[in-house]
Amino acid sequence: MAVYLLDTTTVTHLQRGHPRVTAGLTAHAGDTVGVTSVTVDESLGGWYSLLRKAKTPTDEARAHALLADTVTFLSRFPIFPLTEQALDRFDQLVRLKLNVGRMDLRIAAVALEIGATVVTNNAVDFGRVPGLVWVDWSV
Repeated sequence: MAVYLLDTTTVTHLQRGHPRVTAGLTAHAGDTVGVTSVTVDESLGGWYSLLRKAKTPTDEARAHALLADTVTFLSRFPIFPLTEQALDRFDQLVRLKLNVGRMDLRIAAVALEIGATVVTNNAVDFGRVPGLVWVDWSV
């Protein structure tokens, strides 16, 4: 059984019902498909920011609804944490100066540590990470 880790953009595609990404998830029903704690951080962090910026009760209620929807959606997946070993791997990747964002490098570090494939449409950045296996379910 293979392990696939959805990056943050892929999670957003799934939440919005992207047909190809949804089909990719269905095609891997026998595999472990999860997210990293980094993706949870990114997904929820955006809604927390929206909550803090809300100026009206309508805005605040909408942000709370989106936050609740995201928590419910993410709870469908196993969540793989950014462990000390993955943080060590992250530090190694940073030293390589790959020109990849820190959050993407953290997702990649978790994937490398557990032998998972990252599901992403960001081939440019994830493709720069040595040894990382990735796939794009959006095409």
